Amino acid sequence: MYRVLFITDDWANKKTLKSALLERAFSVSQAASVEVFNEAFAPEKIDLLVVDLERCATEHGKLCHALKRERALKELPLVLLVTEDQLGRLDFGWGIEDYLTLPVTGKRLAERLHFLMWKRNRVEPKNGFALGGLVVDFERYEVHVKGEPVDLTYKEFELLKFLITHPGKVFTREVLLDKVWGYDFYGGTRTVDVHIRRLRSKIEPGGVSYIDTVRNVGYKFLGPDTPT
Repeated sequence: MYRVLFITDDWANKKTLKSALLERAFSVSQAASVEVFNEAFAPEKIDLLVVDLERCATEHGKLCHALKRERALKELPLVLLVTEDQLGRLDFGWGIEDYLTLPVTGKRLAERLHFLMWKRNRVEPKNGFALGGLVVDFERYEVHVKGEPVDLTYKEFELLKFLITHPGKVFTREVLLDKVWGYDFYGGTRTVDVHIRRLRSKIEPGGVSYIDTVRNVGYKFLGPDTPT
């Protein structure tokens, strides 16, 4: 689960965005701009910063620089929500990771935040993984899809974890048997097919695709920028 600090002076009109993030397994702490440095928000436990500039009274560059001066916040991705009129005044020298133009749907915001966290961890995911509605906690052996827990067997989880940590790379059934089941496994390659089928039924609802079959070769995990 990724933790977002959402800073806005216009919370009445941004509640739907918070609800959408919560539905997609984010944890959200909210703050007005003047409260952002309050210790109650525990910035050391935050993964992402989302700042709504639509009605922000503080000079935008000063606000972003103030956030980045905080030791616990300076390395975190900073995402701005801006209006069309504000686009021409944005400066990536403020430490911005990304921006979205308002109005924006909660789904679009959640997908973008998931992508940023995936990109941040894609070389060597440590504690978990998130993409779209799929959230995987490697330490707790937990999987959520669209905010709902998914029950995987141990081997299903290990197979999913192995594929996630090698996005875009195609593995034969024989290699997957070796890497996930080990040399002492005497079952056939059909075991891999069965586990892939079960995984897909559990993590790919509504036509979403995370695992791709490469005909006559094997399987690969589809990251956001993996060619299909």
